[in-house]
Amino acid sequence: MQKKYWLFGLMLWAVVACGGGGGDTTPDPDDNTPEPSVYEDCLVQVSEQTLEVVTWNIENFPILSGTVDKVKEIIEDFDADIIALQEIQSLDDFNDLVASIDGWSGHVEHVSGSSQRLGYLYKESEITVTQQPSNLYADFSDSDYNNAFTSVRRPLHIQIQHSSGMTVDLINVHMKCCDGSEDRRTRASELVKEYIDQNLASSNVIFLGDFNDEITDRADDNVYQNFIDDAANFEFATMDIAEGPSSGWSYPSWPSHIDQIVISNELFDNEISTQVLTLEQCLTNYAETVSDHRPVLIQLSTN
Repeated sequence: MQKKYWLFGLMLWAVVACGGGGGDTTPDPDDNTPEPSVYEDCLVQVSEQTLEVVTWNIENFPILSGTVDKVKEIIEDFDADIIALQEIQSLDDFNDLVASIDGWSGHVEHVSGSSQRLGYLYKESEITVTQQPSNLYADFSDSDYNNAFTSVRRPLHIQIQHSSGMTVDLINVHMKCCDGSEDRRTRASELVKEYIDQNLASSNVIFLGDFNDEITDRADDNVYQNFIDDAANFEFATMDIAEGPSSGWSYPSWPSHIDQIVISNELFDNEISTQVLTLEQCLTNYAETVSDHRPVLIQLSTN
């Protein structure tokens, strides 16, 4: 019996010494294969030959101490070209976010008295700012503007040029919320359309943001009917989403689709796709740790 045990031990030693019974699990220091993204199944394929624009209400950013890192990872993974943001609360955390993402720049519009600011993030390798971000209707003493947008949340305009040479004007908004403010959103929609018609009539325009209202309401109750009626010049790229199942909407907790993207007729033929990014399918606690809104992305050809 002792001889059998001795022989068994010798055989076991030989197997281990020769690497039998399993491969070497020691990581290869020369293996540069990137780890798969947490969000790999929740994102869209992007390209340097296309323009990817996102609107994203990031809910009183940051809602938790770890939110900045999560937002950083999301932005790096979906690799869009420019992001219009709403509800930036902390200027310091926003600046830290921008500094932490290699090759990106950003702007937040600081207005005294506001805790829900608008801003932009953009990828420097593909986006050049040709007109710096600025508030439309900067006269804060104007009661009409104050009623339409609140005195501290004006539309934020920026003009950019994609690396392809394509120039686009973006107008980022965070409309007044809730029932009882329909007249304010209606007036805000009128003012934005008047501005585009008078100043950007032949430009590539994207009007986007948290519109805080449905676009599928009946015509006599739709605060954005002025854009819908002017179908020759404007199109809600998000209309199919709004008319689709609630599982695909941008604000799932209500649920409703209130984060919108409007394009001018100069871009009608450039639209490839528009979709809501359902990030909670890849990060189960997304709503609790990042935002109660989902990002909405439009992809445009630059030809």
